Amino acid sequence: MRFLIVVLIFCTPAIVTAQVRQAGNRGSVMGVVKDSSSNYELQAVTITILKKADSTLLDYQLTNGQGEFNIQSLPVATPIIINFSFSGYAPFSKTITLDSSRLQYDFKTVSLSRHYGTLDAVVVEAVVPIRMNGDTLEINPAAFKLDSNAVVEDMLRRVPGVTMWGDGSITVNGKPVNKVYVDGKPFFGGDPAIATQNLPKNAIEKIQVYQEIDYTVDNVDQNPEDSLLTMNIKLKEDKKIGLFGKAGVGLGTDKRYEGDLTLQAYNKRTRIGLLGMGNNINKSGDMRSIAQQSTFRNFNPTNRYVANFGGSGVNKILMGGINYQHDFSDLNNNRLNNQISGTYTLRQNANDVNTETVSQQSASGTVFNNESNRISRNEGLNHSLSTGYNKKDRSQDFSINASFNAGLTDASSKSSQTSSREGFGLVSSNEQTSSSHGANQSFNFSTSYRNKDDDERNLRSFNINYGLNYSNNTSERQTTTNFISIADPSKSNYIDRLYNTSSSNFGTNIGFGYNALKRLLFGNHNFWDINIVFNNNLSYSHNTDDNLVNDYDTLTHNYSQNSYLTNNEGLSRFEDRPSLRFSRNFRKNLSDRYSRYINVAAAINGQLLSEQNRSDISNRNLDRKFSFFLPGAQISYSYKRNRRYEITMDLSQNNSAGIPGVDQLYPIRDSTNQYSFSLGNPNLKPFYNNNIDYSFEYKKQSNQDKSELNIRTSFKAGQTRFGITDSSFYHPNGSRDIYLINIEKGRKTLSAGASISSSFKLKNDMLQISYSGNYANNKTPNYIDGIYSVATNDNISNSLTVFYSLGDLLTVQINQGINFNNSLQTGKNLKSFKNTTYNTDAGVNIKYPKNFVISNTFSYVNNKTANQSAALWNAFVTYRFLKSQSAELKFSAMDILRQNKNISVTANANNLSTTVTNGLQQFYMLTFSFYPRQFGKPAQRGRGERSREFEQRPRNFDQMPGDFRGMPGRGGGRGRNF
Repeated sequence: MRFLIVVLIFCTPAIVTAQVRQAGNRGSVMGVVKDSSSNYELQAVTITILKKADSTLLDYQLTNGQGEFNIQSLPVATPIIINFSFSGYAPFSKTITLDSSRLQYDFKTVSLSRHYGTLDAVVVEAVVPIRMNGDTLEINPAAFKLDSNAVVEDMLRRVPGVTMWGDGSITVNGKPVNKVYVDGKPFFGGDPAIATQNLPKNAIEKIQVYQEIDYTVDNVDQNPEDSLLTMNIKLKEDKKIGLFGKAGVGLGTDKRYEGDLTLQAYNKRTRIGLLGMGNNINKSGDMRSIAQQSTFRNFNPTNRYVANFGGSGVNKILMGGINYQHDFSDLNNNRLNNQISGTYTLRQNANDVNTETVSQQSASGTVFNNESNRISRNEGLNHSLSTGYNKKDRSQDFSINASFNAGLTDASSKSSQTSSREGFGLVSSNEQTSSSHGANQSFNFSTSYRNKDDDERNLRSFNINYGLNYSNNTSERQTTTNFISIADPSKSNYIDRLYNTSSSNFGTNIGFGYNALKRLLFGNHNFWDINIVFNNNLSYSHNTDDNLVNDYDTLTHNYSQNSYLTNNEGLSRFEDRPSLRFSRNFRKNLSDRYSRYINVAAAINGQLLSEQNRSDISNRNLDRKFSFFLPGAQISYSYKRNRRYEITMDLSQNNSAGIPGVDQLYPIRDSTNQYSFSLGNPNLKPFYNNNIDYSFEYKKQSNQDKSELNIRTSFKAGQTRFGITDSSFYHPNGSRDIYLINIEKGRKTLSAGASISSSFKLKNDMLQISYSGNYANNKTPNYIDGIYSVATNDNISNSLTVFYSLGDLLTVQINQGINFNNSLQTGKNLKSFKNTTYNTDAGVNIKYPKNFVISNTFSYVNNKTANQSAALWNAFVTYRFLKSQSAELKFSAMDILRQNKNISVTANANNLSTTVTNGLQQFYMLTFSFYPRQFGKPAQRGRGERSREFEQRPRNFDQMPGDFRGMPGRGGGRGRNF
């Protein structure tokens, strides 16, 4: 039966595709566009293909750096008009008809004149869908004929060169879009989906895509080609005020319910959002997730915001909040900002979790088999308030932020565990109960100022930041433990213990960076073009812990103080991290052809550390001081062939150091954990990490091909000297003592990864294929029962994803993952473990008939080692109605096979564990949702939209010289490459 269901899921797309595809040959047009007077090739000329009968837009393309164009998949036996448009030149057009005898039409050379003229008797005033305006790519929504309820994302999926990936990310000609703005400003938190899946197409004047400098990189090492690709959605003047959101409620079998509410309103200066939700189907409950998954777009290929069957336990949540943003300026420019923002949330949740764990532990000459069961319930109530102010212009950036959190927690649990030894049988058992109540508060404050002026004639290029945080926690907890040792009855123990604890944590830090050190030290001397940057970070923290512990006396039937565990302690820590960085840049470029950039850097880093610990336990009173010298080096390389491809490589080496904590030196041993006792080691020394990182990335960038290719590889190797590792001794009853030691040639790590993603965009189809693979190897020396061993852990993960869409009719997504985990011990008589897990996920969405969406998701997990498997099949039917498509009914059938369970397998040095956690089970639910939407005032009768050419870029975007300084390609309408 299961096999038949899977076959139906995967065969449905093929059946639908076969019904909608039409057979037949397709034609193409090609040629080169040049200036008629200079015979110079013209880049970024817009070629528009129109159907002559009704001027329907069929396709369009921009010429490449050599003025070439090649447009495929054009209809035959149909008169079409080819229109050529370029800023500063007269538009030209020509009518042709492709047929079976001439499927390809070669224009050879098309000469555009700065004087009006025609190639043919017919001149069409077409709406230009896409064009280059200086260094900005502009997309005209008026050129796309879509449903009146279409949103920005529906339009972007039809723009050649723009790819909407299955995970929601956006690329333009192979380059990822880093930021999406609305009228030059972040839109409700900056998540692209909030804008692209809510704003209607008919509210957009134009969409601008441009590159801007990444100000997170030091000015002295700024690579002009390593900029951020930004998309700005410019609203029409009468649509700069609007409201959108969602209100939904659902009831289901098995007492399941859900409800959510989002209401977001904006005008030219102010944006405010109200969000809330409540459910017992494990939906996530933070404001970002609610806003992301409550968008208007009604064809969601990922089915993300549904009941979470992969979550641990069953979670009930009630959450509400408000966010606010106000701009003190009307300027639509993300680099000229004067803005205040704030957020408040209230969250209440209750989580019930049941877990069953089976594990194996390898000791000298034997293996312990452990089984445990645990039932727990956690409840919480949390308030969160944050606010911030940011003011920045071309040369300065100032921000100040503050947040406050307060919460209450209640928790209870009951667990049982048994341990058996191979060849002997049951050796011990343990039962434990716990209940607790806690309260916590925290406050965080930060501010920063940056002078971005990188003019070498002055000394004002610097940045400074300051942070402060404070938190306190109180808790009351009662724990009872009944440990029965069969192998050694003298080790049996019963404990009933009360804890009353409080702690506080205070921290502050200040950082300073100075980019003009070379000018300050050497004046006008160029110093061989070497840049010098100084950074220094100072931090101080003070933490206190007060512990009052009482044990129940079975003789007196009273609780008495445990003098060992009751203590007061305070830890003060001061740290200084100075850094001096030397770098040199090598740049070479040929305008509109290629660019090459190399950065070589070396850093001298220091770390000065002082710790003072004060405790009622005498041996935990410590005064320690350390100093470390930590050099580093880096080389970065990038090569970009304009409108062809881009290659980036990075190789770096860095060092870090750490010190053992007081709990590793002199631990406080709490006997409520009868299976593990930490003995510590007062002779532990600092440890040192040495890491090497390498990464390579290839991106195909072409507006000619309707395909995209990205390749990324990475490699990392590291070694720890004097690494802290454990030396474990196992007792006959399955418990162990942990004694920490330093090993001079400590842990070694090696990891490598590769990812390949490719997208093929046809007329109505989109095929995306992506693969990611990762390999990790860790070698950790250790001692088990006095036997020296090197634990080698190998982890290999592979994931292949195929995503296919047929217009708005169909999407299919299939993912296959395979994970291998091997743990090998070199020590004699120590057992090794192997684990293999297969994960299969599939999803199908069909939008047919009109206003209906039928969806299926299927997941299957199979763990070969633990002989555990689980299948999850969910199905949905969604119906949108009303003229505005603002009302929705959705029927959900969840866990149809009733086979869901959560399986987790972990393997480390000498342990293999399999955990099965409870989760949601089969239920059915009916949900009603309404999407309120209002953008601007209703259009007056007789004032329909009129197709027109783009206007020139708005003045506020032209006033951005600081954003494009040092970037080639601005002049002469040559345009940037994306």
